[in-house]
Amino acid sequence: MQLALLMCAWLAGTLLVGYAGAALAPVFGISPVQVQEGLSPNNPSLTRYLMAVQSVGIFMLPPMLAAAIIYRKRACIYLGVARRPMSTNVLLTAVALIAAIPFISLAANVNALLPLPDWARSVDHATTALTEEIIFTPDVATMLLNLLVVALIPAVSEELLFRGYLQRMLHSWTKNPHTAILISATVFSALHMQLEGFIPRFLLGALFGYLLYWSGSLWLPIAAHFTNNAVTVCAYFYAARRGVDLSSLESGEASSSLLALISVFIVANLLGQIQQREKLRRKRHLLPA
Repeated sequence: MQLALLMCAWLAGTLLVGYAGAALAPVFGISPVQVQEGLSPNNPSLTRYLMAVQSVGIFMLPPMLAAAIIYRKRACIYLGVARRPMSTNVLLTAVALIAAIPFISLAANVNALLPLPDWARSVDHATTALTEEIIFTPDVATMLLNLLVVALIPAVSEELLFRGYLQRMLHSWTKNPHTAILISATVFSALHMQLEGFIPRFLLGALFGYLLYWSGSLWLPIAAHFTNNAVTVCAYFYAARRGVDLSSLESGEASSSLLALISVFIVANLLGQIQQREKLRRKRHLLPA
C-alpha cells in the first residue's frame, strides 16, 4: 500500500508539473507546446522555473501526500521532519560535505573511465552543460536564485522522497537499515539519469541515508544535500566573477589519490563525531534509535 500510494502520488505530481508548465508558459513568451523546449540555456528563466516545479511536483509532493494519507497526523514524524537536529551536528555535516569534495571528485573520475554507451554519455553531457550554463553567472541576484532553485528546493524535495519516505519504507520491509540505505541510494542515483555520475551520487546518497539513520532527523541529510549543491553553485559563481572560462572548469585537474585519502579520513572522523553525539542524545532523552 505504501508503494502503491507513492506511485499514484508520483503520477499526480507528474501531471501537476505538466499543467503548471503549460499554464505559465505565456509568461515566458512561449506557447504551452514549446514548454518542453524550455530546458535549454537559451531560456534560463524558464529553465529555473521548470526545475523548481519538477522538484516540487515529482519529488516533494508525492511522499508528503502518501505519508499524509497513511500516517495522517504522524506524517511529519514518519518523514523525519518533526525531530529537530542538533545545531552542532548540522555544522559538522556541512564541514564533512565540503571535506568530501576530493574523494567525490576522484569517484567521479573513476566513474568516467567506465565503458558507457554513446547515448548515455550524450545525455549526461547535455544535462551537465545545461546545469553549468544556468549556474555559471557573475550576478549576485541570479546566484541567490540558483541557491534556491538548484540547491535548497532539490535538497528538501529529494530527501523527502528518497530518505524520508523510500528509505524508511525499505527499512520496515527489510528490517535491515543498511540494506534500506543502499537500495535507496541506488534508486536516488539511478533516477538522476546520469550514468557518468552514478558512483559519486550513490556514495552521497548512502551518506545522506546514514545521517538520517543516526539522527532520526531528515534535516541532517537535507543540510548535507544543500551543502553539496550550494558548493557547486558558489564555485561557479566565484569562477564567473573572476572571469574564468567555463571550458577551463570542465577540464580541471583530477583529484589525487592522496588528497582523496585525506578527505576520507577527515570525513570519517566528522561522521564518527556526529554518530557519537546522536547516541548520547538518544540516551539522554530516551529517544528511539
